[in-house]
Amino acid sequence: MRRAAALLATLALLALPATALAHEEFSADLSVDQEVPAPTVPDGYSGMGSGTASISDDESEVEVHLEWSDLTGDAVGAHIHYAPPGEAGGIIFPLDHTAGSPIDQTLTEADFTPVDGGPQSYAEALAAMRDGNTYLNVHTEANPPGEIRGQLEMTDHTHDGEATPPPTDTSVRGSETAPTGIPTALLLLALIGAGVFAFGLRRFAVRRA
Repeated sequence: MRRAAALLATLALLALPATALAHEEFSADLSVDQEVPAPTVPDGYSGMGSGTASISDDESEVEVHLEWSDLTGDAVGAHIHYAPPGEAGGIIFPLDHTAGSPIDQTLTEADFTPVDGGPQSYAEALAAMRDGNTYLNVHTEANPPGEIRGQLEMTDHTHDGEATPPPTDTSVRGSETAPTGIPTALLLLALIGAGVFAFGLRRFAVRRA
């Protein structure tokens, strides 16, 4: 009994970290309409962009992809800023725009810049991303504060690089995945294993007494 309980508990604990760790994916559609302050663009302007960001399993890296087209001129800057929608904020991560679109860049803690009234650490910057308080911004000579902007929004969690879209049927949400992203089946296994393990220890203690 004790061996079975210990085995169940060990398997449950080993399974949880591998499942709990998952890429966190974000995406943004950049447009002139989201920019604050409103940029100066000609009639018929069609500039736009798109971007993604992915926080690694161990949170040590953020992979960023950003592309744009039909701006008023070459990009003179591109960044991840801190601010909620409708507000302008400071730069927390610079992006290398020198080669033009697209940008594919890996950011680390060394790239982070604190912002007054905003994130003061790399961990706080990741938290701001999760809260929807960061945005991608592309700057041009005609619009130094920014010409197109897109708020980074969490899309879904991935495991081993394969996307796992959230269920659309609310009747199955609770049965498939726990709110933390850990499958309910593994949580149940952990609880059962812990319970059996505790029961086995108790019986062992009673016998020795």
